[in-house]
Parts: sequence; C-alpha cells; structure tokens
Amino acid sequence: MIALNKTIRLFLDSIGRRDEYEFYLNKFHSDPTACFALLCPDAGSIEAGAEVLAFDLHFLLRLELVPAILLSGPDAMAMQRTLATEPIFIFQTLEKGTTAPFIEHARSQEKVPVLVAPQMELEDALLQLLPETARRVHFIRAGGGLKNAAGELIPYIYTHRGNDQVLEPLSFDYPALGKKLLEERPGVHLSITSPINLLEEIFTVKGAGTLFRKGSEISHFQGLEKADRGRLLGLLETAFGKKLADTAFLENVAHAYIEQNYRGAVLLEEHAAGLYLSKFAVGREARGEGLALELWREVQKNHGALFWRSNEANPFNSWYHTQSDGHHHAGKWQIYWRGVDPAAISGIIEYSCAREEDFAG
Repeated sequence: MIALNKTIRLFLDSIGRRDEYEFYLNKFHSDPTACFALLCPDAGSIEAGAEVLAFDLHFLLRLELVPAILLSGPDAMAMQRTLATEPIFIFQTLEKGTTAPFIEHARSQEKVPVLVAPQMELEDALLQLLPETARRVHFIRAGGGLKNAAGELIPYIYTHRGNDQVLEPLSFDYPALGKKLLEERPGVHLSITSPINLLEEIFTVKGAGTLFRKGSEISHFQGLEKADRGRLLGLLETAFGKKLADTAFLENVAHAYIEQNYRGAVLLEEHAAGLYLSKFAVGREARGEGLALELWREVQKNHGALFWRSNEANPFNSWYHTQSDGHHHAGKWQIYWRGVDPAAISGIIEYSCAREEDFAG
C-alpha cells in the first residue's frame, strides 16, 4: 500500500474505519484494469455538486487512484461544459481502442479522464467499457442512493429477485440497467450514491448509497456431512482473522447456511432454549455486498428462537442490537437472544459465557 501522510490519514479516518479503507486501498491498487472505477454522474449531480466531486477526485489522485468519468446521452455536452470549469478534468470522445491510452495519459498528467459519448446511451457505453476499463461503476445522482416510497434509503437492490419495497419515482431506471449489466458483465460492482457521499461509498463496508446485486445462492445443510469442510474452515479463519484452536465444534452443528462460493456462512447448534448461533462469518471480499443480511434472512425464515454471543469490541454489535429482542453484557461478551422464552434467558447467558473459545489467541 502507498505511504499515507498524516493529513491524508486523518481525512481517511474521518470517512471510516482504518482496517476497512486500508483493505480497499490494497484491493484497488492491485486491480489490473485501466482505472479503479467508472463514475457515471447525472446532470443534476453535476449542476449541484461539480465542486464537491472535483474535491473528492483530487483526493483520489493523491491516493494514486485514477477513476474515469463517463458522460453519455443528450446531456453529455452540457455536463462537459460544467466540468470544464474545473482544471482537474481532461476530456476525450469515447472511441474503441483509445480509452486505455487516454486514461494512462491522464494519469501521467495527474488529471481525471472524462469519456464523452453524446451519441450513446449509458447502457451501451458501459457495455463497451466493462470490464476491461474498470470493474466498478458508481452512478452518481444528486438524490444519492435509491429510496423507498417513504424516503428511506434502500441499501441493496437484488436485481434477480423480487424486491419487496416500492421505489421512489425515478427519472432513470437504474434497477433495469443494473440487471442488464450484471447479466452481461458478471462480477462487476454497481452502486449509486451522491457526490457528497462518494468517498464513504468507496472506502467503507457499509457504504453510503445503494448496491445492485443479483442475489446469492445459499444452501441449507442439516449438519456438515455434505458441506466442504476445508473451504468452510478457510472461510472462518479468513473472516475472523484468526486460526482455529480446535475444530471439534463442527461436530455439533445442526444447521448450516452457506453461500455457494463459501464467501459466507451461519452455523447453528441445538439447545433446549432454541438454536445457538455458533458462527456468523462473511469473507472480507464479500463485506458490504449485503451477504450477511441474505444469510440472516434465510435463518430467520426457517428458525424461531435463537441466541448467540459476540465480543464486546465487535463492530457488528450495533447491527446485532437491532436484530435481537434483548442482550446482556457479561465480561468481554455481549449475549443476544431472539424469540427465546424469558424463563430461559438466565440459562442461555450462563451457557454462552461458559463456552470455550474456538480461535487461538
């Protein structure tokens, strides 16, 4: 990773957690594509936030990250004229075979390359550029991420599943475009945010907008006889960042919910008061994609009473608070429960605190 001076470090610290932004910096710098992301602003975001966008892009250049901006459709020339007032931008018409050299030239000049395609719809332009130019696309609009009818942010849109929320009225059908791109260019990252939240969207797991995903395939195993234990153990150690001291706990797993590529898993054990959530693991590459929520929904759909413990320093605890009926702090543990008979709560607290740790150190 590049050396970060004190000023840059302080600014990144104001955006999000250090382990998160360092993870993304390493990921972006190791990406072999021409630029680390394509930014697709709409006319409203350019009119209202060109200066904010320019500030964020100056910062990205200081991190040695070069994005490319894509302007397409009938508003492209007007957006170009607005951006041209900021000296950080350099422009070129989108033409096949010239994009990579143009981006490299912009990089050498410490400028942000802007690809202009007034005769192309956004979908056609992106299909031409993905995934060689970039594998990440951030749509930028003045209103930020997509909202439901009540005006609440929708963190994830699952393009290949039925979404149970009614969307706000949209002047552009972003969900339809997201579905098309994920079908035609599998593996690309697509999100939508506002100019003011762009850096938080880029450098934090939680993000600050709406992420488009196909939706995961999650298998439900009764026990682990049919699961790939090697891949599961690899996921657990990667997700928790520790080596397992003992794998005997796997013999007690009664239910396992595992994403098809072993990027996330929930392991449950039988208990008289309900099911004990032994492990909830999501690999680092999958964090921020909504996989944890998908796994949790599968568990909720099939099981009632649940309880689990979490280290008091776990940043996930704020989410656990919202998912539980109650919690209790005991030593270094937070014990949570959901759907558990009140008469059994003291027993599950004692049981949770008495369990041995499965990870070394």
